[in-house]
Amino acid sequence: MKSIKELYRIGTGPSSSHTMGPRKAAEMFVTRHPDAAKFKVTLYGSLAATGKGHMTDVAIIDTLEPTAPVEIIWQPKVFLPFHPNGMTFAAFDTDDKLIENWTVYSIGGGALAENSDTPSIESRDVYGMNSMTEILEWCERSGKGYWEYVKECEDSDIWDYLNEVWKTMIDSIRRGLEEEGVLPGPLNLRRKASTYYIRATGYKQSNSPALYRCYPELQMSFRSDGKEGKLWVAIQFLPERQVVRYL
Repeated sequence: MKSIKELYRIGTGPSSSHTMGPRKAAEMFVTRHPDAAKFKVTLYGSLAATGKGHMTDVAIIDTLEPTAPVEIIWQPKVFLPFHPNGMTFAAFDTDDKLIENWTVYSIGGGALAENSDTPSIESRDVYGMNSMTEILEWCERSGKGYWEYVKECEDSDIWDYLNEVWKTMIDSIRRGLEEEGVLPGPLNLRRKASTYYIRATGYKQSNSPALYRCYPELQMSFRSDGKEGKLWVAIQFLPERQVVRYL
């Protein structure tokens, strides 16, 4: 299994697959071609169909344009075979000669893949066990807890990273609860988290635990904050047998 760092990714919203993933791909590509004279990015399938609303083009242009001009090509009716969120990055030199074409896929949670042979291009597996049963048996044999298993497998900076994840989540929730008005976009959707939160905190304490009263508002605040392209945390959900996110 991958590092916890790939399960909890810090980045800009509103979408982990349509914003964070493309931004990460653009960052990787521009690192390989810092002297490019021009970039051309083709978005396919779902990325092209809903990319405007998810600020896919903004994420890519913000990343590449400080280096060279960027052209975005939208192909919503073209679906590449590996995944619907496909994109091709092209770099050109001053003679308009193609330097590199790179096709990559944003497969969810901010993760990237190149094809079915490389399910993730960003990191190696760091956990040897893949099921809760295995991990529980290890804990029983060793007398250690879940966090100690994480400590044995991850790099030493994992705790600092998780602390940053927590702070980013709290900041995002706080912004969502405090801000009022209308969300960006053509639908003119009003922010609801702040109003509902005020109502929930006004209930008598005996009615229900405060956490349960406010949980929907916390979700709303977190999601609305991400929809504005602000910093938030995307959580990559794994198949049921892969359970490191519960540790």
